Amino acid sequence: MYWAMINMGSSHDEAIKNLDSALSKSSNVYHASQALYVKGLNSTVVATAITRLTKFEWSEYTGQFSKNKKSIKEGEGEFRRLFTTKSAIKANKVVFFAHGHKDKILFLLNSLVGVGRNAHSGFGEIGKIKITEVIEDNSWFYNDKLNRILPTNIFFQERNEPVRECRYKPNYSVGETINCYIPTMNTVYL
Repeated sequence: MYWAMINMGSSHDEAIKNLDSALSKSSNVYHASQALYVKGLNSTVVATAITRLTKFEWSEYTGQFSKNKKSIKEGEGEFRRLFTTKSAIKANKVVFFAHGHKDKILFLLNSLVGVGRNAHSGFGEIGKIKITEVIEDNSWFYNDKLNRILPTNIFFQERNEPVRECRYKPNYSVGETINCYIPTMNTVYL
């Protein structure tokens, strides 16, 4: 949601102000989960990234990738293409848990263009947003598993998740890094 506001022209301070008004916080951490992909049958997809000098796009490559080659170069000069296999999850539904003001959260979710790094090029397209109120706050934990990056210093007991130095609050690309527990699950079976 932070990046959706930045993409709409908000400054960092405006985006934080909007997040503060929409989402609850504890220990300076927003009550908002990572995106959880709902898996079904045939959910693994092998897509192909095509890299050109002037743009990046996703497409299918009809040829065969041999085991010792991860990329195939096609053409020369500025029209050359590099096909690289990428593993992806075909998710018809993404679950996102948040605790806060329902209408403001809905507005922020509706502001998203897509999900993922390359949403502008076809992957991560959002078809419909539906909000369902639940009694339990699953924004940090779901089925006793970590549901978002959380700093280790807010826990009294050690957890089983891996620990890495990272940023747990916006702006996620710059700023202080601290030891955080990293979720190991980003798919759910509903």
